[in-house]
Amino acid sequence: MNKHELPYDDIIAALEYVVTRHAERTAVVDGDEGSRLTYEDLWARVESGATSLRAAGVSTGDRVAIVAENSPSYLIAVLAVWKVGAVIVTVYPASGSSDMRYSIELADPVLLLTDGRADLSALPLEQWGIPVASLDNLEVTTPLRTATPASPELVARLAMISFSSGTTSRPKAIMVSRLAVYNCAETYREVWHLGPDDRTVVSMPLAWVYGLLSTSLAALVGGGTLVLLRRGRPEILAATIAREGGTFLPGVTATFARLAETAQTGEDLDWHRTLRLCISGGEPRNDAAFARFREVTNVAVLDAYCASECLPLVTYDPETDPAPQPGAAGKLVPRAKLKVLRDDGTDADVDEIGEAFSSGPGLMLGYWGDEKATRKALTDDGWYRTKDLVRVDAKGYVHVVGRLSDLIIRSGTNVSPAEVEAVLREHPAVADAGVVGEPDDVYGQNVVAAVVIRPENSVLPEQLIAFARARLASYKVPGRVVVVPSLPVGTTGKVSRKELLAQLTGAVQPPQPAATTEPCEETA
Repeated sequence: MNKHELPYDDIIAALEYVVTRHAERTAVVDGDEGSRLTYEDLWARVESGATSLRAAGVSTGDRVAIVAENSPSYLIAVLAVWKVGAVIVTVYPASGSSDMRYSIELADPVLLLTDGRADLSALPLEQWGIPVASLDNLEVTTPLRTATPASPELVARLAMISFSSGTTSRPKAIMVSRLAVYNCAETYREVWHLGPDDRTVVSMPLAWVYGLLSTSLAALVGGGTLVLLRRGRPEILAATIAREGGTFLPGVTATFARLAETAQTGEDLDWHRTLRLCISGGEPRNDAAFARFREVTNVAVLDAYCASECLPLVTYDPETDPAPQPGAAGKLVPRAKLKVLRDDGTDADVDEIGEAFSSGPGLMLGYWGDEKATRKALTDDGWYRTKDLVRVDAKGYVHVVGRLSDLIIRSGTNVSPAEVEAVLREHPAVADAGVVGEPDDVYGQNVVAAVVIRPENSVLPEQLIAFARARLASYKVPGRVVVVPSLPVGTTGKVSRKELLAQLTGAVQPPQPAATTEPCEETA
């Protein structure tokens, strides 16, 4: 077998082999409740869950949605669905009510699984005829609904529908193949050298590809112990790492920025002594925040760069590169392909900036229910248009320079400025709005809004923030609202986000509001 050839093409087969080798070792720990499952226990529950799902009528190709917080039961449910040959649909439980309804309706599942914590009140489940079952036992007491079947080609390959956090006004339903699921877990296991002695602490939502495939399943494929937490509060993370002897901590910029503060101010300054690997993903590298983390913990934060549409792509091998290269996200991983193109479609030279295109076993099957978006995202010859601007240096390190889109990335989560602007414009006092992401050492970027108030109207920034909070997911709510007399526009009449960002960050002074408009600025 070639060094980088995959030994399996399916995560279930790979894990069944791991169970035979590590039956008595601890596989999963509930970091909140303290319960533990060996690999043998874990697989017994997976097989029991699969039996329950089959008895309820779930079969190959059926879509099963899950809306829940992290727990061992979440992981077991996902594996049980795959054991049956069905498709898991992961919906972030903290999604706004509108996004959640959109996602479930689009996915058209035969069944919805939940933990009782998620607010499902916005979902007309009875009207849709979707039965609900508990994650804890997967026992379905009402008949499954009849859903639109997928094509035979998709049924044979599709494992997961994962929703983006919104590069447009609505999240996209990314179709992840069975091969891509396994390739993601196995590649990260290989490159990060995850093994039986590793104890991986995951607080990122399992509804994210990063939380489920890239980290949790990578830990299990390596035969290690996975510690799951529902929340990523720094004091809880620090205590859990200390208690469980955590060796691998994946996160986003905010994870490490807040933990650095905990390490500086906490009574127990030794919680990080067992950590050997920290990975940040989902947003551009924040060297300032990671430098503070390393200063107080003596542990470097490395990167992982990819899109859920094609993963994995770029990261660091901690044995080859124990410390990151300044500004670089790492190197191309085994089996992945990357090309950097100029505007004219020709290959960029070394250190020349261009758009990144990616391909490999992790390439998505497309966007569920959106052929037009699929055609725009995938080239005819099988490459994903990342819309990221990158350069690759002479040593093969990939530097993410910027984005072709105006996407805001806050704590690894995508925010569409257009969506936030549309909500702010719904307020009766707002004539217009412009939204940008300003740099932030903790969150990577903060959502900031500039609003133009209608004549003879008045509204306080905190009122607009509250207005947005009632209509958007929490991570999309502006942290700051500034009243301006007008928004800067370019030659085409569209808002110039570059100029607006310069104004809001103080690089350029915005025009002063008229005397009848009281200038104000507020932080949530």
